[in-house]
Amino acid sequence: MTGPPRYPASPRPAAVKLREDITPSGLLDISPLPLVCRWPETGEIKGFAVFCHGLSACGLDYAELCSHWAANGYLVIIPTFRDWVDAVARAEPGLGYEPGGNGLAWATHPKMRARLFEILHTPEYWLARLAIVRHVMDNLETVFEQTCGPQPKSIKGAITGHSFGAYTSQLFAGCEIDLPGEGAANFRDDRFAAAILLSAQGRDQQGLREGSWDGITGPMLNVTGTRDGGAKGQDWHWKVEPYEFAPPGDKYLALLTDADHYLGGIAVPEQVQVPGQKDAVFQVTLAFLDDYLAGDAAARNWLSSIDNRVGDCQLVFKRK
Repeated sequence: MTGPPRYPASPRPAAVKLREDITPSGLLDISPLPLVCRWPETGEIKGFAVFCHGLSACGLDYAELCSHWAANGYLVIIPTFRDWVDAVARAEPGLGYEPGGNGLAWATHPKMRARLFEILHTPEYWLARLAIVRHVMDNLETVFEQTCGPQPKSIKGAITGHSFGAYTSQLFAGCEIDLPGEGAANFRDDRFAAAILLSAQGRDQQGLREGSWDGITGPMLNVTGTRDGGAKGQDWHWKVEPYEFAPPGDKYLALLTDADHYLGGIAVPEQVQVPGQKDAVFQVTLAFLDDYLAGDAAARNWLSSIDNRVGDCQLVFKRK
C-alpha cells in the first residue's frame, strides 16, 4: 500500500539562521554550553520547540532534524545538559576519555560507557535537565529577542527530545515518577502545548511505573522502531508504553519497521544512515508540530491519512 503524499506538499524555503552563543543570564552556571538556536530566515514563526538531546550528546547534535523544523517555521532551541560526554570527561578526567572526538567513541570506551550508564539512572542528572529547560522557559523572551525577534502574537511551544531527552520531555508533558526517598513527583509544565518523544522509556526505569502516564492529557507523539531497545535490554514493546498507557486524546504512535534507537540516524553523522526512516521521522514530527502548535488543518488531515507507510518507510501508525 502506498502512503500519503509527502508532507508538507509545498515546503517553505530551506534557509535557516543559526546561533550557538545564546546565553540567558545564569545559564552557564547550570549548563556546560550556550543554547543552540535555529529559526527560518524568512516567513512567520509558527511556534517554538525545545529539543532535549540524548545521553552523551549536546546541543550541536540533531542538526538536520532541528534545521528541518526551523526551515518550516519554528524556532528550535537546543540546550546542552551535564550528561554531554565531553562535559563528563572534563569533570571526571580519571575516566581517561579524551573530549572532542567522534560522537559515538564513548560507546567503545568501557569506563565512559559505564559512567554514562550510571548517570542515566541517577536522579541528580534527571533533575539537572529539568532545571536547565525551566531556565530556558523562564528566559524565553530573551531567547526570542536574540534570535527571530519578539513575536507580534502569542505562539505555542512543544517539548521534544530523543532517548534521555524523550524522558525529559515526558516529565514536562505530565509523566509522574517516583524519586528515590521522596515518593511521587510530577513536573508538568503547561507552557508546553505538545510533546514529541523519540525513543522514549517505559515502566520500571528512572522512576517510571504503572500510572506514570495518567497525567499526560495533552497532545503527544511517540516515535520508535522495531529494532529499538532500552538501556536494560528492553525491546520495542517497552518503547511504545508511553502511547499505550497515556489517556486517549491527541495521542499518536509511529513504530518504524526495522528502525533502531537512532531512527535512521537523527543524532550524529557517524550513526548508520537510513534515509527512508529519517525522512519519515522528519515528516511525521513536522506534521504533528504544524497541527498542534500552528493549528494547520492540512497537517491534521495528513496525520489522519497515514496507514502503514510514510514515503519509503513502512510503519505501524496508531492514534487515539
